[in-house]
Amino acid sequence: MAPAESHRAALSFPSSNGKTGLIAVSSTSRLTCPSSCPLAGDQGCYAEAGFHTRLHWDRLSRGQVGANAAAFIRQVAALPAGVMFRHCVAGDQWPDPADPLRIDQALLLRLAKATRHLRAAWSYTHFPMAPANQATLRLAATKGLVVNASTESRSTAAALVRQGIPAVCVVPPDAPAVFRHEGVRFVACPASRSGRKVQCISCGGRFGLPLCAQAERGFVVTFPAHGARAAAAAAHCS
Repeated sequence: MAPAESHRAALSFPSSNGKTGLIAVSSTSRLTCPSSCPLAGDQGCYAEAGFHTRLHWDRLSRGQVGANAAAFIRQVAALPAGVMFRHCVAGDQWPDPADPLRIDQALLLRLAKATRHLRAAWSYTHFPMAPANQATLRLAATKGLVVNASTESRSTAAALVRQGIPAVCVVPPDAPAVFRHEGVRFVACPASRSGRKVQCISCGGRFGLPLCAQAERGFVVTFPAHGARAAAAAAHCS
């Protein structure tokens, strides 16, 4: 996979996304998505189900919008100090050209360094959590960017948290807001809870940081399957 094809990203600030609030957000090309993602295509992918998100993703993946990795990182570095940044609303981390199932560590760490002046920076990944990718996530967190391992298995998510890797987990729509599994606490994304008017920008309560941006939180953040492909996503939950 050539870097010119896969390492494309688009930054938006402030975001018009009602779920995030007025923060900086980004997406990366479809070519960044690893083949290991069980939600790809019509299997429950949130980005594919959202009309506006999918249209933007289509344009980005065709090269009509966005920038190469170096230019994108410069854009992130130029964001105003103190704002929040959610990377990869659609897409995934940049893959290593030599191994499509390994995150490009050098590029991700360059991006992480560019976020140091921000109040919070976080992202997600469906790359397999082999030792090399775990090491990359740990290093990125020390530089300022928290990348959450995305899972559909409660046991997998619990195991990752016990290893010090921030994790999130898709759960069935009727899952409790708070529960424990294999000794690990699971907490629903506040924005997903009925009656809550929470966005990423207002998440975190007294800690002042979105749950997903807290690197050493000791619990799994859950996202109940929702939207047009909720049933497909829920079918992968275990």
